[in-house]
Amino acid sequence: MKVARNAEVSDIPAMDQEFADVFSDYDIQQRLEILGYGSRKAYLEAEETIAAKAGDMVRHYIEQVFPNGFKAQVVATSREAAHRYKGAIDKELQKAILRLEESNPRLIDLEQLKKVRTGVVISGRNDDLPHLKEHTNTSKHKELIESFKLPFDSENGGITGEVGIIIVNNMLITGFDAPLEQVMYLDKVIIAHNLLQAIARVNRVSGEYKDKGFVVDYVGVGHHLKDAIDVYDEKEQQDMHGSFGSAEGEQNDLIASHKAIMALLKKLGLTDLNDHDAFYDVFYDEEIRMEYLLAFKDLTKKLNMVFPRKEALDYWQDYQSLVEVNAMAEQHFRDKRMSMIGIPPKLRGLTDAYLKSKGIDQKIPPISILDARFEAQVGKHKRSKTKAAEVEHAIRHHIDINLDDDPELYASFAKTLSMILEEFKDNWQKIYEELEKLRQNIKNIPPPPGDLHRKKQMPFFRILSREIYDKRYGEDSFTDDEVDTMVMLTRDVFDIIEREIKLTGFSESIPAHNRLRAEIQKVLLSERFKDLPNAVKDRQQIISRLMELAEANNDIIIYAE
Repeated sequence: MKVARNAEVSDIPAMDQEFADVFSDYDIQQRLEILGYGSRKAYLEAEETIAAKAGDMVRHYIEQVFPNGFKAQVVATSREAAHRYKGAIDKELQKAILRLEESNPRLIDLEQLKKVRTGVVISGRNDDLPHLKEHTNTSKHKELIESFKLPFDSENGGITGEVGIIIVNNMLITGFDAPLEQVMYLDKVIIAHNLLQAIARVNRVSGEYKDKGFVVDYVGVGHHLKDAIDVYDEKEQQDMHGSFGSAEGEQNDLIASHKAIMALLKKLGLTDLNDHDAFYDVFYDEEIRMEYLLAFKDLTKKLNMVFPRKEALDYWQDYQSLVEVNAMAEQHFRDKRMSMIGIPPKLRGLTDAYLKSKGIDQKIPPISILDARFEAQVGKHKRSKTKAAEVEHAIRHHIDINLDDDPELYASFAKTLSMILEEFKDNWQKIYEELEKLRQNIKNIPPPPGDLHRKKQMPFFRILSREIYDKRYGEDSFTDDEVDTMVMLTRDVFDIIEREIKLTGFSESIPAHNRLRAEIQKVLLSERFKDLPNAVKDRQQIISRLMELAEANNDIIIYAE
């Protein structure tokens, strides 16, 4: 389509009204310059106009929307403009990728950005020229829309989520449900209910990182918004106004959130963000830890809304310091709630890079209590409370991950841990010393008697010893005969369990479970074992515990070497 300059228009008043509608935010000099295009439609379809706006859209999209995995819709003034927008946006995306390959200070996911596709969805007419007809295929529309609704890294029925920007004229403006859409670039005048629906579209909830939606107005529809809202009652109008944000409001929210978390830290005596041991000591109180995490989560949300605008930079240094505190505290307390999981991708790339620069590798798990380096790690702390807390939480973590595999053994360790904390409450040096003894006991678990398999058979041995003799192997004294008897009983019971559990469909088969219970009972009531203490009297409890362990350790029983 050719661009008409100084073209004559038959309905001058109507054109002037349309012109004023579109360019209400421009001063008189700008309007006079624009008038050279002769009509609003000609101006909005002009390739140089579209190219300039496309550059602005792509910049905004890459900075504000794409990093958190969200998508964009462009509403063009005409079908011709929609076609031209695709070419212009594709070109701007490639230019942006080249720039980012040279310099990518915000660590935008370049590999994902290179996969982003655009698509045009417009209605067709019988006399369409080929360049428009290629965008009117309904089957292709369906595929584009499905891709647009999917997250970038997902696939459904052979369709991937690579469409990140969809371009329309009249279609998909209302009644289109795509929660991943966070921004609508509006280059067409829409009014009344349709305008409100467009605003509501981008505000639809989609995951924890979508704190707001954007409607970027390129044609001056803002003055239609009041008319659209005026048809509602006062309360509904207030609710609508409350949903509209502003850059100034977001900045004020960020300032308030930063003040709140810094005031909390000051109240807790945490004025040096680099004194990690001080944070560990205060965060030992889990309620305080949670109070801090809520404040940090709010700061993250408010920062995400402002970033990457320059107003966010005033708070970036403090935020990175708090991120470092969280990463270190996560390892210290083995508390995944303090991990980086809740940080939006738009901020995450930069925070990950910052932690890496500080020598913190989040992929490396905390040092195990069984590791020879653990003692040296704890020794880096100066205060007894800090040392005791790290040992305590490391032991708790070790117990948690092993409890199901060997419940009798690790329940005894958990009981000892609780007794130490209760008996020596607030005496952190003594707590540290006793916890270190417990850690050594966990490291030096006695070897299995009678060549029993440590992973497969010893958990059953401990349950049987506890239930039959009411004693814990490794803590209480056993006679040689008692140990030999428990070894024989364990082998007989385990052989039955292993045989049955390897049968196909065992876990879902009630008859198979009943058969196994009956087989274990036969062993307990056999001549060799029926006279053992509690073997007959408590057999149902013994069988239940053995069955629970067998189900929990199914994979260990079958696959452990």
